[in-house]
Amino acid sequence: MKSIILIAIISTMVLNANSDVYLNTGVKNYSNAKTKVDGKTNSIGINYNYKNSYINLNYSKDEVNREDPVTKISIEQLNVKKYNLNYKYKFNDKLTLKTNYIKIIDNLAPTDQGKIYGVGIKYNYFKGLGTSFDVYRSDYKTFNVNQYDLSVFKGFKIGAIKSKVTLIAKKIEIDGDKYGSYSFEDKDYFTTGIKLNGTYNGYVGAIGSYFGKRIFSVLQDGSKVQHHAMEQDRTYMLSFGKKFKNSDLVASYSYQNGKELPEKTNDVDTKVLSLMFKYKF
Repeated sequence: MKSIILIAIISTMVLNANSDVYLNTGVKNYSNAKTKVDGKTNSIGINYNYKNSYINLNYSKDEVNREDPVTKISIEQLNVKKYNLNYKYKFNDKLTLKTNYIKIIDNLAPTDQGKIYGVGIKYNYFKGLGTSFDVYRSDYKTFNVNQYDLSVFKGFKIGAIKSKVTLIAKKIEIDGDKYGSYSFEDKDYFTTGIKLNGTYNGYVGAIGSYFGKRIFSVLQDGSKVQHHAMEQDRTYMLSFGKKFKNSDLVASYSYQNGKELPEKTNDVDTKVLSLMFKYKF
């Protein structure tokens, strides 16, 4: 019944204007991880605008190959599915309210069946300058995570180039003591970030970075969550693409370095290369 309702909702959105669907596919590579080797990631989603409302539905599936650290023989694959719903309501040119929900299904991690709830507000002070404040609550079996995000953004134009720079601060607090058999040593994290995106004659690009340790982070305006006990330290992101009449094609690359806490594995690199195709109705 849930699948039928979901298909009905998506079909209604697609058949109306002001909507788009997108497919994203990518490959993952790990260095120095205890068991993770490589994998693939795929997602499908839809964006829908109706009057003052914006709705995003997304489904993603990750498959990661693992091997025994001693024998190097393949062991059980990691499979992760995530369902995400984002909703925004624009009251006027200045004020927008946001809410989001994520459900996690993971065949190995203690955060299986985790649920993430979020609310936020975005306010434009004047043309090009604004701020956002978001609060997220991650509900897991043996612990919870509270996250507070503050961002300030400024748009500007140089000739035919339209750009926006965003400064980000994240405060993360762990409420609980255990992730499986692992006992948390640190429960409070603070990280900052910067993003710069722009458009030029139909081309789009973005770069970004996070500085400072973080864990169980909710990212990308409530549409992504990192639910494994991986203490990330450095993150760099890059994307470039082209807009066509009714479609977009964008390639992205991200690099993260951190520590697997339960395995006590340092200097773990995670690299993801992906391609996104979007079609507008």
